Amino acid sequence: MKKIVVPYGNSFQQAEVNESIIVENIDLAGNDNIDCEESLLKKAMDNPIGSSKLEDMVKNDDNILIVVNDHTRPGPNKIIVNEIIERIASKVDDNKQIKFIIATGSHRKPTREELVNILGENIIDKYEVLIHECKDEDSLKYLGESLYNVPIYVNKALTECTFCIVTGLIAPHHSAGFSGGRKSIVPGLAGFNTLKIHHSLPIRPYEPAMGNIYGNPFHEVALDVALKANVKFMVNAVQNPHKQNIAFVAGNLIEAHKQGVDICKDASEVIISEKADIVIASPGGYPRDRNLYQSQKALSVAEMLGNPDCTFIISAECRDGYGEGVLKEWLSAAANPQEVVERFKAEGYDVGSNKAFMYARAMIKGKIIIVSEYLNKDELDEMMLGWAPNLEQALEEAFKKKIPNKILVLPNAVNIIPTTLKGE
Repeated sequence: MKKIVVPYGNSFQQAEVNESIIVENIDLAGNDNIDCEESLLKKAMDNPIGSSKLEDMVKNDDNILIVVNDHTRPGPNKIIVNEIIERIASKVDDNKQIKFIIATGSHRKPTREELVNILGENIIDKYEVLIHECKDEDSLKYLGESLYNVPIYVNKALTECTFCIVTGLIAPHHSAGFSGGRKSIVPGLAGFNTLKIHHSLPIRPYEPAMGNIYGNPFHEVALDVALKANVKFMVNAVQNPHKQNIAFVAGNLIEAHKQGVDICKDASEVIISEKADIVIASPGGYPRDRNLYQSQKALSVAEMLGNPDCTFIISAECRDGYGEGVLKEWLSAAANPQEVVERFKAEGYDVGSNKAFMYARAMIKGKIIIVSEYLNKDELDEMMLGWAPNLEQALEEAFKKKIPNKILVLPNAVNIIPTTLKGE
């Protein structure tokens, strides 16, 4: 028997299949020879790309805003912010000149515990920490229009600072091509009226867009807004598919991000021999599979690799349930997946409607089974999604439909870029 193992929360799901079935495990190797994160970060900060050193740019009368990802974006936030503070704290006259803001986009506020995990108590106790709320109109500022007539509403803290630093993580992204850089501003600090247009068709790509950045309107608008918001410095980690921080880039928003993207692309591109009748995918475990909303990103990769009418099995713990917004409501209200797609075309983005659209897009291509001990079978049935408590039962259900010649397994789906398919 052949064993299949995929991440699930802080553990794994596993199952065995007959030797006669081809199992292709698409998981790029990790790296055991990476320098320590602190030394990689210091090297990047000492050698900024397209920019002077951060400590040489900051003036003693600057009001500094440091933008940090929220709890849904795993990354080495603490070491990044501590390195930034080490370099700039002595450059200003008062700690009140330095503020942090959590770039939540449309996500919920982080809890106190999550804030500690993101920044550390030493930062929270010493500096003011703001939390972005995209629907709090009193906290937003209008900056005119971006490309494609997208209105620009951003957190007014961006307009009140004199020096903005964005931090984050560069990894493949299903709509923006790659995360990091400009995404700290849009969607990170954008108002809902900006997100409404930016996250809707045709700015949002209809099909999955991992690795597709240049010529992608989703990327172009976000970059334009970040430049208009006067971001002066960026520091991003670059991850490989095993969530190892293999490099850091710092400096100019465009040039540093481009170099990080090139590093990430080299680490994440993978050749797939051919498509399969069953595709098993995991977001990579916690926190990427914390809810159904976030776990959809694994499906965006899986749906690129399935034969017509295939079965997609998503291993996602979903300890926090379904996630934000109207995802569950939209899928439960629809008679069929195409109805969800047409509704999204007509109504556009709301928190969760984009995820409902992307689940429906994949449903049109094949059956979806969610492996989760936390979600409810009856509720998933209403959402037109299959359910199984474990991977073994998910495969049993898939085999009722068709015994496959081949199964594709994507243990870290959200961080790979499938590039070449046999015969296509």
